[in-house]
Amino acid sequence: MSVLRGFVTGIAKSVDDRLKDDMRRTAERSDRVREYHVTRASRKEERFEEDQRELQETLSNLASFMDKSGVEIPEGMTKADFAAQLYSGAGGTISSGKQLVSDLRTHISKAGDMKGLINQANLVTGGKGMGQYINNFVRRPSTMIKVPENLRGGVGFLKKADITKGLQSEMDAQFGATKQADKFDVSGISLDRSKMVGAKEYSLAMEKEKIGLKQAKANLETTLKENLMKGNIDNAQVNKDFKTVIVSGAQGAGVAVDTSSGSPVFDIKGSVEKFKAVQKVYQDSLKNVVENAVDTKSLDVPGMRQTLKSLALGASKYITPIDTVKNKIDPSQFVVGQVYKTTSGKGSILWTGPNSMDNPIYITGSK
Repeated sequence: MSVLRGFVTGIAKSVDDRLKDDMRRTAERSDRVREYHVTRASRKEERFEEDQRELQETLSNLASFMDKSGVEIPEGMTKADFAAQLYSGAGGTISSGKQLVSDLRTHISKAGDMKGLINQANLVTGGKGMGQYINNFVRRPSTMIKVPENLRGGVGFLKKADITKGLQSEMDAQFGATKQADKFDVSGISLDRSKMVGAKEYSLAMEKEKIGLKQAKANLETTLKENLMKGNIDNAQVNKDFKTVIVSGAQGAGVAVDTSSGSPVFDIKGSVEKFKAVQKVYQDSLKNVVENAVDTKSLDVPGMRQTLKSLALGASKYITPIDTVKNKIDPSQFVVGQVYKTTSGKGSILWTGPNSMDNPIYITGSK
C-alpha cells in the first residue's frame, strides 16, 4: 500500500510541476502578447498625434494664403475649406502640403500675390472647421487586438485558456476607444504651378544650361577643327573646352560644380543618383570629343591621341570600362568614345572606330 501511495504521490507531484511550468510559460506568452500590442499601440498613437500636429501647422499656413489668392472667395467658404482644398490638390500628404507652403511663399515674395494661379470655379464651399479636416486627413489608428486564433491559447494543460481575455478592455482604457471620425471627400483646388515664379525660374535656368552645354560642345568642335588646320594640337585649349562641356553638363543635370581648383569638383556627397548623373556627363563628354576628333579627321594630328588618352584617364574615376567578355559584345558593336576592357593584358581601350584595333589608344598602356 505504501508503495502505491508513493506512486500516486509521485504522479501528482509530476502533474503539479507540469501545471506550474505550463502556468509560467502561459503567463510569459500572455505578457509578450500584451507588451507587443501595448508598444505597437503606443507608437501608433504617438505617430497619430505628431501627424495631427504637423497637419494643423500645414493647414494653418495654407489658410493664410486665402487673402492673397487673387480670386473672389465664395460666400460661406472658411479658411479651413480653402486650406484643405489646396492641401488635397497638392497631393493630400503632409510632405506635399509643406512643399506647397514653401513654393507659395517663394512665389508671393517675388510676385506679391497669387493672381492667375487658382481657377475660381474650383473653389467649393464646405463650411467645415479645421478640426474636421484634420480628423479627415489623419485617421485615428485602430487599437483592435489582432492575435491569430491558434496563438490565443496557453501552453500544455492551459492550451484552451484565452490569454487575450481582458486585453482589449485594458487597451481601450489606456488609449481610449474614441470613435473614428466620419470620412468625407475633399475637392482639390487646381493650382497652375507652371505660372509660379519658382517654376519659371527653374525652366529658364534649365534652358540656359541647355544652351550653355550646346555652346560648349560647339566650341570644342571648333577647337578640334582649328587643330586640324594648324597640323598640331593645343592641349590646353582642348582640355579647357572639355572641362567646360563637363561643367555645363553637370549643372544641367542639377549637380553643383566647383572649378576653383582648376579641375571640376562635384557636390555629390554620397548621393548615388548624383554620382550616376556625373558618370553620364563624363561619358557623354568623352564621347563627344572623340566623335568630333573622328568627324574632323583630326585623330592623326600630332598630340591628339595622347590628349584623348589623358581625357579618358582623367575620367576613369567616373567611367567604368565595359567588359566585352562578360557582356558578350563583339567589336562590330563598339561605340565611338566608349571605353572597353580588353583581354590583351595591356589595359582598357578607348574606341575611336574600326582602326582602333590596328592603332589602339590604351588608357593605361603605352600608346
